[in-house]
Amino acid sequence: MLKITYNKGFTLIEMMVSVAVFTIVMTVALGALLSMSESDRKAQTIKSVINNINFSVDSMSRSIRTGYIYHCDSAVSPVTSPRDCTGTPSTSFAYRPADSLNTIVYRLETSNAALCGQPASRVGCIVRSVDGGLNYSPITSAEVYIDTLNFYVTGTASAVIQPKVTILISGVVNMNAEQNSVFNLQTSVTQRLYDQ
Repeated sequence: MLKITYNKGFTLIEMMVSVAVFTIVMTVALGALLSMSESDRKAQTIKSVINNINFSVDSMSRSIRTGYIYHCDSAVSPVTSPRDCTGTPSTSFAYRPADSLNTIVYRLETSNAALCGQPASRVGCIVRSVDGGLNYSPITSAEVYIDTLNFYVTGTASAVIQPKVTILISGVVNMNAEQNSVFNLQTSVTQRLYDQ
């Protein structure tokens, strides 16, 4: 009796099918990995920029809170007297810090690209002056385009109400050439020093 044995193995077609299935699975997995990596990079960029915006707003709030002689619209003189703007907002705000006689001014800069560190095609940053508006320096990063900065000031002439500043900020975070993220922030600051 003759016994025929065959070597068990894979045929060429089975090998081609398995390689094709493996290639498809790996392509899908690689695409998902690259997508997750891109999403993580975007999230890190947004987090960094949002941290910068939060730091800027917190720095402004802390400084304004301890000041006095709130003056809305620093272009209207004299800055040494209190001035409300309740109905129509202003894009600039001035006050005196508690520990100095200098006037601090915050305003929206939309024309000086070099000051904001942004391209001339789109300019918008928050700037601060510690010498009454003679010299300004930016407090927001170049990746953040501030479109609107509005100050509402109430209570500067009242003996009953503590002065309060409401700040509204809106703008765009530039993540890359194709993607931007819009943001809107609002904060209110009440003067800590009591007017006597």
